[in-house]
Order: sequence, then C-alpha cells, then structure tokens
Amino acid sequence: MATTRQKMAKLDFNIGSQVHCKKDESCGKLLKVVVDPHTERVTDLIVERGFLQKIDRVLPVSAVERTTDQDIYLSISGDELEDYPEYREVEFRKPAPGWGEAKQYKAEHTRYWVTPHGGFAYHEPAVPRVRREVHEGISSEMEVIEPETPVHNVEGMVVGKVDHVLVDRESGEITHLVVRRGLIPYYPIVPISMIEYVSEESVYVKATTEEIKQLPRYRPRAATGVLAELQDCLEASSFDFSSVKPTLEGGLVRLTGLVHHVAAKRRAEAITRSIGGVIDVENALDTDTAIVARVTAALLDDLRTSTAVIKVLSEQGVVTLRGQADSPRVREAAEEIAAEQRGVVQVVNELEIKPDEDTEFLELPAIGN
Repeated sequence: MATTRQKMAKLDFNIGSQVHCKKDESCGKLLKVVVDPHTERVTDLIVERGFLQKIDRVLPVSAVERTTDQDIYLSISGDELEDYPEYREVEFRKPAPGWGEAKQYKAEHTRYWVTPHGGFAYHEPAVPRVRREVHEGISSEMEVIEPETPVHNVEGMVVGKVDHVLVDRESGEITHLVVRRGLIPYYPIVPISMIEYVSEESVYVKATTEEIKQLPRYRPRAATGVLAELQDCLEASSFDFSSVKPTLEGGLVRLTGLVHHVAAKRRAEAITRSIGGVIDVENALDTDTAIVARVTAALLDDLRTSTAVIKVLSEQGVVTLRGQADSPRVREAAEEIAAEQRGVVQVVNELEIKPDEDTEFLELPAIGN
C-alpha cells in the first residue's frame, strides 16, 4: 500500500526549497524547473550547488523521492549528483533578423546618446542587435520556470509570479501552480485547466484578474498543523469519519478509509479543501454503498449464487448476508465470494438454507467432481 500511495502522490516544487540527497545530506537548493511546453510536464530540476563558486546541476524528476513544503529529498547521493549535466546560461548578441553586412544603419543615423556631460557619437555603420540566451545542459525545446517568472492572464496583465509548481509524481504533468500576488502576498492556486501555455518569459493562464482572485488560496503551514486542524473538523462533522485516514505530502492530502455513503465521501473532501495549506485532495475513500454494490454484482455474476435470494448490507466494511440459500454449498459460496471483494473486512453469514421443489434442477455439480 505504501508503494501505491507514493506513486500517486503529487510533488510540490517550491522554488528555493532545500534539496537533500541520501542520508539527509544537504545538496543545494532548487533554482528552476524545466518544463516541456508541449505536454506541460516537468522533466528536470535545476539544483544550485555550492556557495561562492556555484555549479548548477540538471537532474530528472525521477530522482525525487518525496517533497515537503520547504524540502526536496532525492534518491541519489551527493557524489552521484556530480555526474549529472551542468546547467549554464550563456548570453550573446546577434544581428536582428534581416540585418547583416549588406544592410546597416549609416554613421549619421547612429549618432549618439545624450548624458548630462554631453553626447557620445558613433562614427561607424551599425547593425541593430538582439540579445539571445542559451540554456546549456537542457534541450533547446524545453522552457525554464524560475523564481519570479511572471504570470499573465487573458487580459494581458501580470497577475502574479510563480511560487510553487505542483506535479503529478507518476506522469510528471503540472497539476497546479501556486502564484504569489500583491504587496502583502497571498497565494491563489491555479489548476492546470487554466494554464494556456508556458514560455521562457512567462506563464499564461486562461482567466481574468477577478477569476484569479476567486481561486482557493494556499497558506504555507507545517504538515502537523494542517492534519491536526483537519482531524478536528472531521470529528466535529455530523458524519462518521472515524475510519478516515488523511496523509499530507507537498500540499496534497490523500484520504483513505471507509465512510457509509457517497454524501459522506463528498463532505470529507469539501472539509479537507477548506483547510489552509491544502493545495489539492485525492479522495480515495471507499463507501459501504460501493461495497454493497460490488458484493451484489459478484454474487449475481457467479453461477453458484446467481439465482439465490440474497440481501447485502455493509457497516464499516462488515458485510451481512441475509436471505435464502438452496443448499449449504450455495451458502458457503456466497460467504466466500463476499469476502473476496475489495473493502470487505468481515462477513456475517445469516443466510437460511431453504431448498424448494426446483432446487435439484438448479444445483450445479461441485467444482472438481
């Protein structure tokens, strides 16, 4: 179960987080994340190493074991990190498109710029140039999201700057951006459905300023505080949430356990989303209603019990079978089938054996005879 939970969890890439290698060895801090603009997947992390002589390394997302709000834990050692590509930004200038030796500004047209102490004149022909920046260590098709990357909305306005990137562990796809807004910062949580595209200069979202203001907000909090408040709210609810087990990783709360029906499952998720510090919820709660449906379907699908009159009840995963069975073999088969279904913790078999005049025609030979 732990392996499944780990695979399904989301990774919270808080730019600036401390990065730890094996044995909790400090390996630097998260400088930037690398995004494939076509799939909106985070492919790599750029980790800043060192103090005075900094060397940045590019490592794949698959090297991340887990994350918290302020820390990233890798599955590799510090020595292994040195084997990954070095990341560098190389800046240069080149003639603007359409310009070259054959096409230049004349000297009299490229005269000077003015300062309080007079002007400086150019006496040579000039070509307009544009600045280019190359990211060494990553594919030229990839884009980089770094601290303070601006976020633009459909109105063309800057609505904030990137603070967190939340990524699905299994697919690598971005699921949410946490955006920092305002002089007194607050943090709207932008879902992937609102992200139009990502470029080197900015992230563009399909939302108005007003819509962004109405989004749920992220409040950085310690995991213990989030889970304690959530537990208090669940206990105060009119629903029975005693079997609900929440876990928190990187702002994602995963709900497991059992509730009575779908309304309770929905209510547990709504309560969880209302807690400050929660970015998203993975609702893996099972319900007694679903268990009853699975057991009933299995009994109808099995030839040994398909014609038996059986009523199925479930209370916290304890399944009770009531009704009539034509023979002891049918009664035993019903209990066996019910016990095999997901979510069933115990079977109480209250079936009565009542053969009738059709029993001999309905009875099937025992398997193996």
